[in-house]
Amino acid sequence: MTTTQDHPRSATDGRTVRTPGWWSRHRSLWLPVLTVVVILLIWESLGHAGAWNPLFFASPLEIWDGFLSLTQGPLWSDLAVSGSEFAVGMFIALGLGVPIGLALGSNKTLYQAFDPIINALYSTPILVLTPLLVVWFGLGMGSKVANVAILAIFPVIINMIEGVRTTDPALIRAARSFGAKGLTVYKDVTFPAVIPFFITAVRLAIGKGMIAVVVGEYIAATRGIGYRIRADAEAFNTGRYLAGVMIMVIISVLIMSAIKAAEKRLTPWRTTVTD
Repeated sequence: MTTTQDHPRSATDGRTVRTPGWWSRHRSLWLPVLTVVVILLIWESLGHAGAWNPLFFASPLEIWDGFLSLTQGPLWSDLAVSGSEFAVGMFIALGLGVPIGLALGSNKTLYQAFDPIINALYSTPILVLTPLLVVWFGLGMGSKVANVAILAIFPVIINMIEGVRTTDPALIRAARSFGAKGLTVYKDVTFPAVIPFFITAVRLAIGKGMIAVVVGEYIAATRGIGYRIRADAEAFNTGRYLAGVMIMVIISVLIMSAIKAAEKRLTPWRTTVTD
């Protein structure tokens, strides 16, 4: 009987090759879960030990109670509002950012003309413009959509530019030597090379978009999860306030996990040391 999780089997050259056991094969699944469980247990223990004032912080069980309280209130309508604002803003950011990035990456003149401007805007704390967007688009959905679109579009543009500009010239020359022209070169060479950059752009844009929609609602809104977080924070309802924050964290993690799964399916040739 073996005492290890890795079961031995014989190789053709006489050596013993160990087949990874369940724990080894699914390490990327159970290890994060175990880490989170340990953190939650320590966090809850510190809360019971009185390590902080419950008025200003909450333990996991108190946050869970806050979540249950939110589910009995306007949580689902708030999430629907925030989700709609986020989705429309991301659609605009991707719909404009992808073709702009491809155009700037493909044309040296356009790249030299606009790259400094794009980098300057990307470095600007766009969120400070939120009050101005509220003046332009009002307290409703329009200002939040604009906030998401403006904040999310620059990672998309920059990554698409880099994707096009770093495409291997040898592959492009090889395609043209076989008679490929124009869109055919894009379809067969440039687009596959750009896909990893596009996935990275989407991941960065999602993070920016999440921040934009919550901050936009936090500053000026009458509905949405950001507004709900602000209302609970101002009322010192710490459990509900942190529950709202955790909801956004969990949604972000789920979206990022879906993006990573899509990346593996779209770019199966890309592997990392940790995969």
